[in-house]
Amino acid sequence: MTGRSVCPPLPQPLGQRPVGLRQLQFCDPTDRAIPLSLTLYYPAAPGSEGPAAPYAFPEALSGLGVAPDTACVQDAPLAGDGPFPLVLFSHGYLTFAMYNSVLCTDLASCGYVLAAIGHTGEAWVRLPDGTVMPKEQKYIDYVYEPEALEQAGRLLDEVTHTPPADDSALFALARRFHALHDGNLNDRAVVWQRRTEEAVRFLQGLSTGSGFLHGAIDWSHGVAVTGHSFGGATAANCCASGGVFTCGIDIDGAQLGPSFGRDVGRPFMTIGAPDTCAITRDLFLRSTADSYQAAVAGVEHMGFTDKGVIGRLAGRTYEGVGSKDPGQVRRILLDLHLRFFGRYLLGRDERVTAPDDPDVTLTVKYAQKGGKTGC
Repeated sequence: MTGRSVCPPLPQPLGQRPVGLRQLQFCDPTDRAIPLSLTLYYPAAPGSEGPAAPYAFPEALSGLGVAPDTACVQDAPLAGDGPFPLVLFSHGYLTFAMYNSVLCTDLASCGYVLAAIGHTGEAWVRLPDGTVMPKEQKYIDYVYEPEALEQAGRLLDEVTHTPPADDSALFALARRFHALHDGNLNDRAVVWQRRTEEAVRFLQGLSTGSGFLHGAIDWSHGVAVTGHSFGGATAANCCASGGVFTCGIDIDGAQLGPSFGRDVGRPFMTIGAPDTCAITRDLFLRSTADSYQAAVAGVEHMGFTDKGVIGRLAGRTYEGVGSKDPGQVRRILLDLHLRFFGRYLLGRDERVTAPDDPDVTLTVKYAQKGGKTGC
Protein backbone atom coordinates (compact mmCIF):
# COMPACT_ATOMS: atom_id res chain seq x y z
CA MET A 1 0.00 0.00 0.00
CA THR A 2 1.50 3.32 -1.02
CA GLY A 3 0.24 6.32 0.91
CA ARG A 4 -3.05 6.34 2.78
CA SER A 5 -6.43 5.54 1.31
CA VAL A 6 -9.29 7.73 2.53
CA CYS A 7 -10.74 6.34 5.76
CA PRO A 8 -12.24 8.04 8.82
CA PRO A 9 -10.23 7.68 12.05
CA LEU A 10 -10.97 4.91 14.51
CA PRO A 11 -13.94 5.74 16.75
CA GLN A 12 -13.57 7.85 19.86
CA PRO A 13 -13.14 5.76 23.02
CA LEU A 14 -16.16 4.68 25.03
CA GLY A 15 -14.67 5.75 28.37
CA GLN A 16 -14.44 9.25 29.79
CA ARG A 17 -10.70 9.85 29.57
CA PRO A 18 -8.58 11.01 26.63
CA VAL A 19 -6.00 8.42 25.60
CA GLY A 20 -2.32 8.80 24.80
CA LEU A 21 -0.21 6.42 22.74
CA ARG A 22 3.54 5.95 22.91
CA GLN A 23 5.89 3.47 21.22
CA LEU A 24 8.61 1.77 23.26
CA GLN A 25 11.14 -0.98 22.62
CA PHE A 26 12.54 -3.83 24.73
CA CYS A 27 14.42 -7.06 24.08
CA ASP A 28 13.46 -10.71 23.74
CA PRO A 29 14.66 -12.41 26.95
CA THR A 30 15.64 -15.57 25.04
CA ASP A 31 17.73 -13.63 22.50
CA ARG A 32 18.73 -10.11 23.50
CA ALA A 33 19.57 -9.33 19.88
CA ILE A 34 15.87 -9.50 18.94
CA PRO A 35 14.12 -6.14 19.50
CA LEU A 36 10.43 -6.11 20.36
CA SER A 37 8.00 -3.22 20.16
CA LEU A 38 5.68 -2.20 22.96
CA THR A 39 2.71 0.06 22.21
CA LEU A 40 1.38 1.85 25.28
CA TYR A 41 -2.22 3.08 25.47
CA TYR A 42 -2.74 5.10 28.64
CA PRO A 43 -5.01 7.67 30.31
CA ALA A 44 -3.81 11.05 29.10
CA ALA A 45 -3.91 14.34 30.98
CA PRO A 46 -7.23 16.18 30.57
CA GLY A 47 -7.18 18.57 27.63
CA SER A 48 -4.28 16.77 25.93
CA GLU A 49 -3.83 18.00 22.38
CA GLY A 50 -1.56 17.01 19.54
CA PRO A 51 -1.46 14.88 16.40
CA ALA A 52 -3.49 11.69 16.34
CA ALA A 53 -1.31 8.60 16.55
CA PRO A 54 -1.32 6.66 13.25
CA TYR A 55 -2.80 3.20 13.14
CA ALA A 56 0.19 0.87 12.68
CA PHE A 57 2.15 1.38 9.43
CA PRO A 58 1.75 0.63 5.69
CA GLU A 59 3.44 -2.79 5.62
CA ALA A 60 1.18 -4.12 8.38
CA LEU A 61 -1.93 -2.64 6.80
CA SER A 62 -1.45 -3.86 3.24
CA GLY A 63 -4.21 -6.45 3.62
CA LEU A 64 -6.73 -3.85 4.79
CA GLY A 65 -6.03 -1.32 2.06
CA VAL A 66 -6.66 1.64 4.37
CA ALA A 67 -4.71 3.36 7.12
CA PRO A 68 -6.91 5.26 9.58
CA ASP A 69 -5.61 7.35 12.43
CA THR A 70 -6.29 6.17 15.97
CA ALA A 71 -8.35 8.09 18.50
CA CYS A 72 -5.19 8.51 20.63
CA VAL A 73 -2.97 11.57 21.03
CA GLN A 74 0.61 10.74 20.06
CA ASP A 75 2.94 10.95 23.09
CA ALA A 76 0.38 12.83 25.19
CA PRO A 77 1.28 13.60 28.80
CA LEU A 78 0.15 10.96 31.27
CA ALA A 79 -2.83 11.71 33.53
CA GLY A 80 -1.68 12.78 36.97
CA ASP A 81 -4.30 10.94 39.06
CA GLY A 82 -2.75 7.47 38.83
CA PRO A 83 -1.38 4.97 39.47
CA PHE A 84 -3.34 2.84 36.99
CA PRO A 85 -3.74 -0.93 36.67
CA LEU A 86 -1.64 -2.62 33.97
CA VAL A 87 -2.87 -5.02 31.29
CA LEU A 88 -0.54 -6.82 28.84
CA PHE A 89 -1.91 -7.57 25.37
CA SER A 90 -0.62 -9.92 22.64
CA HIS A 91 -1.84 -9.87 19.05
CA GLY A 92 -2.73 -12.90 16.95
CA TYR A 93 -0.13 -14.90 15.05
CA LEU A 94 1.15 -13.17 11.88
CA THR A 95 -0.80 -9.94 12.50
CA PHE A 96 0.54 -6.82 14.30
CA ALA A 97 0.57 -5.20 17.74
CA MET A 98 -2.12 -2.59 17.08
CA TYR A 99 -4.74 -4.92 15.59
CA ASN A 100 -6.93 -4.53 18.70
CA SER A 101 -6.40 -0.80 19.13
CA VAL A 102 -10.13 -0.14 19.55
CA LEU A 103 -10.30 -2.43 22.61
CA CYS A 104 -6.99 -1.16 24.02
CA THR A 105 -8.04 2.47 23.56
CA ASP A 106 -11.43 1.84 25.16
CA LEU A 107 -9.80 0.20 28.19
CA ALA A 108 -7.27 3.03 28.51
CA SER A 109 -10.12 5.56 28.44
CA CYS A 110 -11.57 3.69 31.44
CA GLY A 111 -8.40 4.07 33.49
CA TYR A 112 -6.09 1.19 32.47
CA VAL A 113 -2.59 1.18 31.00
CA LEU A 114 -2.46 -1.26 28.07
CA ALA A 115 0.89 -2.56 26.80
CA ALA A 116 0.61 -4.33 23.43
CA ILE A 117 3.65 -6.40 22.44
CA GLY A 118 4.81 -6.60 18.83
CA HIS A 119 6.23 -10.11 18.48
CA THR A 120 9.14 -9.69 16.06
CA GLY A 121 9.41 -12.49 13.51
CA GLU A 122 5.79 -13.53 13.83
CA ALA A 123 4.30 -10.13 13.07
CA TRP A 124 4.95 -6.95 11.19
CA VAL A 125 6.80 -4.81 13.73
CA ARG A 126 7.94 -1.21 13.57
CA LEU A 127 10.39 -0.01 16.20
CA PRO A 128 10.29 3.52 17.67
CA ASP A 129 13.15 4.64 15.39
CA GLY A 130 11.05 3.69 12.32
CA THR A 131 12.82 0.39 11.54
CA VAL A 132 10.34 -2.11 10.09
CA MET A 133 10.84 -5.79 10.91
CA PRO A 134 9.03 -8.13 8.48
CA LYS A 135 7.45 -11.46 9.26
CA GLU A 136 9.86 -14.36 8.80
CA GLN A 137 9.02 -17.08 6.29
CA LYS A 138 9.63 -19.97 8.69
CA TYR A 139 6.89 -18.69 10.98
CA ILE A 140 4.51 -18.23 8.08
CA ASP A 141 5.22 -21.86 7.15
CA TYR A 142 4.21 -22.97 10.66
CA VAL A 143 0.67 -21.81 9.94
CA TYR A 144 0.36 -22.46 6.21
CA GLU A 145 2.08 -25.85 5.84
CA PRO A 146 -0.50 -27.57 3.59
CA GLU A 147 -0.87 -30.92 5.36
CA ALA A 148 -1.03 -29.39 8.84
CA LEU A 149 -3.51 -26.77 7.64
CA GLU A 150 -5.73 -29.48 6.17
CA GLN A 151 -5.59 -31.54 9.37
CA ALA A 152 -6.41 -28.50 11.49
CA GLY A 153 -9.41 -27.74 9.26
CA ARG A 154 -10.71 -31.29 9.62
CA LEU A 155 -10.32 -31.16 13.40
CA LEU A 156 -12.20 -27.89 13.66
CA ASP A 157 -14.94 -29.31 11.47
CA GLU A 158 -15.22 -32.23 13.90
CA VAL A 159 -15.54 -29.74 16.76
CA THR A 160 -18.45 -28.11 14.97
CA HIS A 161 -20.27 -31.43 14.75
CA THR A 162 -19.53 -32.59 18.31
CA PRO A 163 -22.30 -32.12 20.90
CA PRO A 164 -21.42 -29.21 23.24
CA ALA A 165 -21.88 -31.37 26.33
CA ASP A 166 -19.56 -34.18 25.15
CA ASP A 167 -16.58 -33.06 27.23
CA SER A 168 -14.43 -36.14 26.64
CA ALA A 169 -14.79 -35.93 22.86
CA LEU A 170 -14.05 -32.20 22.83
CA PHE A 171 -10.95 -32.69 24.96
CA ALA A 172 -9.73 -35.45 22.64
CA LEU A 173 -10.12 -33.11 19.66
CA ALA A 174 -8.34 -30.30 21.53
CA ARG A 175 -5.50 -32.69 22.39
CA ARG A 176 -5.11 -33.67 18.73
CA PHE A 177 -5.13 -29.98 17.73
CA HIS A 178 -2.46 -29.24 20.33
CA ALA A 179 -0.29 -32.20 19.23
CA LEU A 180 -0.55 -31.08 15.61
CA HIS A 181 1.47 -27.98 16.56
CA ASP A 182 4.31 -29.71 18.43
CA GLY A 183 7.66 -28.53 17.16
CA ASN A 184 6.37 -25.15 16.02
CA LEU A 185 3.51 -23.17 17.60
CA ASN A 186 3.65 -24.97 20.95
CA ASP A 187 7.33 -24.08 21.18
CA ARG A 188 6.68 -20.48 20.13
CA ALA A 189 4.00 -20.21 22.82
CA VAL A 190 6.73 -20.59 25.43
CA VAL A 191 8.69 -17.75 23.80
CA TRP A 192 5.65 -15.46 23.77
CA GLN A 193 5.00 -16.20 27.44
CA ARG A 194 8.58 -15.27 28.33
CA ARG A 195 8.34 -12.10 26.25
CA THR A 196 5.21 -11.10 28.16
CA GLU A 197 6.95 -11.69 31.47
CA GLU A 198 9.93 -9.65 30.25
CA ALA A 199 7.63 -6.80 29.20
CA VAL A 200 6.32 -6.66 32.76
CA ARG A 201 9.86 -6.47 34.14
CA PHE A 202 10.71 -3.76 31.60
CA LEU A 203 7.71 -1.68 32.65
CA GLN A 204 8.49 -2.22 36.31
CA GLY A 205 11.87 -0.65 35.67
CA LEU A 206 10.33 2.32 33.88
CA SER A 207 7.71 2.91 36.57
CA THR A 208 10.27 2.97 39.36
CA GLY A 209 12.65 5.26 37.45
CA SER A 210 12.38 8.99 36.87
CA GLY A 211 10.96 8.85 33.34
CA PHE A 212 7.58 8.95 31.67
CA LEU A 213 6.00 6.07 33.66
CA HIS A 214 7.32 7.06 37.09
CA GLY A 215 4.63 6.10 39.61
CA ALA A 216 2.08 5.54 36.83
CA ILE A 217 1.35 1.82 37.31
CA ASP A 218 -0.47 0.28 40.26
CA TRP A 219 1.36 -2.95 41.06
CA SER A 220 -0.59 -3.67 44.27
CA HIS A 221 -3.03 -6.11 42.61
CA GLY A 222 -0.65 -7.66 40.11
CA VAL A 223 -1.02 -7.56 36.33
CA ALA A 224 -3.75 -8.75 33.97
CA VAL A 225 -3.13 -10.28 30.56
CA THR A 226 -5.32 -10.59 27.48
CA GLY A 227 -4.87 -11.25 23.78
CA HIS A 228 -6.45 -12.38 20.55
CA SER A 229 -5.98 -15.85 19.00
CA PHE A 230 -2.38 -16.97 19.68
CA GLY A 231 -2.18 -13.98 22.00
CA GLY A 232 -5.13 -15.45 23.91
CA ALA A 233 -3.24 -18.72 24.25
CA THR A 234 -0.35 -16.63 25.57
CA ALA A 235 -2.65 -15.21 28.25
CA ALA A 236 -3.50 -18.75 29.43
CA ASN A 237 0.17 -19.73 29.50
CA CYS A 238 1.08 -16.61 31.49
CA CYS A 239 -1.60 -17.27 34.08
CA ALA A 240 -0.61 -20.94 34.39
CA SER A 241 2.99 -19.88 35.01
CA GLY A 242 1.93 -17.99 38.14
CA GLY A 243 4.04 -15.07 39.20
CA VAL A 244 2.77 -11.53 38.75
CA PHE A 245 -0.25 -12.38 36.59
CA THR A 246 -3.48 -12.05 38.56
CA CYS A 247 -6.02 -12.98 35.89
CA GLY A 248 -6.37 -13.36 32.14
CA ILE A 249 -8.64 -13.36 29.10
CA ASP A 250 -8.35 -15.36 25.88
CA ILE A 251 -10.12 -13.74 22.93
CA ASP A 252 -11.02 -16.50 20.44
CA GLY A 253 -7.76 -18.41 20.79
CA ALA A 254 -7.23 -22.18 20.87
CA GLN A 255 -5.19 -23.52 23.77
CA LEU A 256 -1.58 -23.97 22.66
CA GLY A 257 1.63 -24.20 24.64
CA PRO A 258 2.47 -25.46 28.14
CA SER A 259 -0.85 -24.62 29.82
CA PHE A 260 -2.69 -27.26 27.80
CA GLY A 261 -4.18 -29.95 30.02
CA ARG A 262 -3.19 -28.04 33.16
CA ASP A 263 -5.01 -26.03 35.78
CA VAL A 264 -4.50 -22.37 34.82
CA GLY A 265 -4.89 -21.58 38.50
CA ARG A 266 -5.92 -17.93 38.06
CA PRO A 267 -9.34 -16.42 37.32
CA PHE A 268 -9.67 -16.78 33.58
CA MET A 269 -12.17 -15.98 30.84
CA THR A 270 -12.47 -17.18 27.25
CA ILE A 271 -14.40 -14.94 24.86
CA GLY A 272 -15.04 -16.34 21.43
CA ALA A 273 -17.19 -17.93 18.81
CA PRO A 274 -19.12 -20.99 20.05
CA ASP A 275 -16.70 -23.39 18.29
CA THR A 276 -13.71 -21.76 19.99
CA CYS A 277 -15.40 -22.08 23.36
CA ALA A 278 -15.98 -25.76 22.59
CA ILE A 279 -12.32 -26.48 21.82
CA THR A 280 -11.18 -24.58 24.96
CA ARG A 281 -13.80 -26.22 27.18
CA ASP A 282 -11.17 -28.28 29.01
CA LEU A 283 -9.36 -25.08 30.01
CA PHE A 284 -12.64 -23.86 31.48
CA LEU A 285 -13.45 -27.11 33.30
CA ARG A 286 -9.96 -27.91 34.58
CA SER A 287 -9.36 -24.58 36.32
CA THR A 288 -9.64 -24.54 40.11
CA ALA A 289 -10.02 -20.74 40.08
CA ASP A 290 -13.13 -18.87 38.96
CA SER A 291 -13.59 -19.66 35.29
CA TYR A 292 -15.73 -18.06 32.56
CA GLN A 293 -16.66 -18.75 28.96
CA ALA A 294 -18.47 -16.12 26.90
CA ALA A 295 -19.70 -17.53 23.58
CA VAL A 296 -20.62 -14.83 21.06
CA ALA A 297 -22.78 -15.94 18.13
CA GLY A 298 -22.43 -14.35 14.71
CA VAL A 299 -18.76 -13.38 15.05
CA GLU A 300 -15.98 -15.05 13.10
CA HIS A 301 -12.33 -15.11 14.18
CA MET A 302 -11.20 -11.75 12.76
CA GLY A 303 -14.38 -10.08 13.97
CA PHE A 304 -12.77 -10.00 17.41
CA THR A 305 -10.08 -7.61 16.09
CA ASP A 306 -10.37 -4.08 14.62
CA LYS A 307 -11.12 -5.54 11.20
CA GLY A 308 -14.90 -5.27 11.49
CA VAL A 309 -14.80 -1.70 12.78
CA ILE A 310 -12.38 -0.62 10.04
CA GLY A 311 -14.47 -2.32 7.38
CA ARG A 312 -17.54 -0.41 8.53
CA LEU A 313 -15.63 2.89 8.57
CA ALA A 314 -14.05 2.34 5.15
CA GLY A 315 -17.12 0.89 3.47
CA ARG A 316 -15.25 -2.36 2.76
CA THR A 317 -16.20 -6.00 3.22
CA TYR A 318 -13.50 -8.16 4.77
CA GLU A 319 -13.54 -11.94 5.10
CA GLY A 320 -13.53 -13.67 8.47
CA VAL A 321 -15.44 -11.00 10.38
CA GLY A 322 -18.92 -12.48 10.72
CA SER A 323 -22.42 -11.06 10.52
CA LYS A 324 -22.74 -9.37 13.91
CA ASP A 325 -22.58 -5.58 14.00
CA PRO A 326 -18.95 -4.53 14.75
CA GLY A 327 -20.11 -1.80 17.11
CA GLN A 328 -21.97 -4.36 19.19
CA VAL A 329 -18.94 -6.69 19.22
CA ARG A 330 -16.82 -3.74 20.39
CA ARG A 331 -19.13 -3.07 23.32
CA ILE A 332 -19.29 -6.76 24.26
CA LEU A 333 -15.49 -7.01 24.40
CA LEU A 334 -15.14 -3.86 26.50
CA ASP A 335 -17.99 -4.79 28.82
CA LEU A 336 -16.62 -8.27 29.52
CA HIS A 337 -13.07 -6.99 30.07
CA LEU A 338 -14.24 -4.23 32.43
CA ARG A 339 -16.45 -6.54 34.49
CA PHE A 340 -13.80 -9.26 34.71
CA PHE A 341 -10.84 -6.97 35.44
CA GLY A 342 -12.94 -4.93 37.85
CA ARG A 343 -13.44 -8.01 39.99
CA TYR A 344 -10.15 -9.87 39.60
CA LEU A 345 -7.61 -7.09 39.02
CA LEU A 346 -9.14 -4.18 40.95
CA GLY A 347 -10.73 -6.38 43.61
CA ARG A 348 -14.24 -4.99 43.38
CA ASP A 349 -16.94 -7.09 45.02
CA GLU A 350 -19.06 -7.25 41.88
CA ARG A 351 -20.42 -10.27 40.09
CA VAL A 352 -19.28 -10.79 36.49
CA THR A 353 -22.43 -11.04 34.42
CA ALA A 354 -23.19 -11.29 30.71
CA PRO A 355 -23.64 -8.12 28.65
CA ASP A 356 -27.21 -7.32 27.67
CA ASP A 357 -26.95 -8.92 24.24
CA PRO A 358 -28.94 -11.93 23.00
CA ASP A 359 -25.93 -13.33 21.12
CA VAL A 360 -23.80 -13.71 24.27
CA THR A 361 -23.98 -16.80 26.45
CA LEU A 362 -21.86 -16.62 29.60
CA THR A 363 -21.07 -19.83 31.48
CA VAL A 364 -19.46 -19.53 34.92
CA LYS A 365 -17.72 -22.02 37.20
CA TYR A 366 -16.86 -20.64 40.63
CA ALA A 367 -13.90 -22.06 42.53
CA GLN A 368 -15.58 -21.88 45.90
CA LYS A 369 -18.78 -23.56 44.75
CA GLY A 370 -17.77 -26.02 42.05
CA GLY A 371 -20.13 -26.96 39.27
CA LYS A 372 -21.20 -24.56 36.57
CA THR A 373 -24.02 -22.14 36.04
CA GLY A 374 -25.35 -20.51 32.90
CA CYS A 375 -26.40 -16.87 32.96
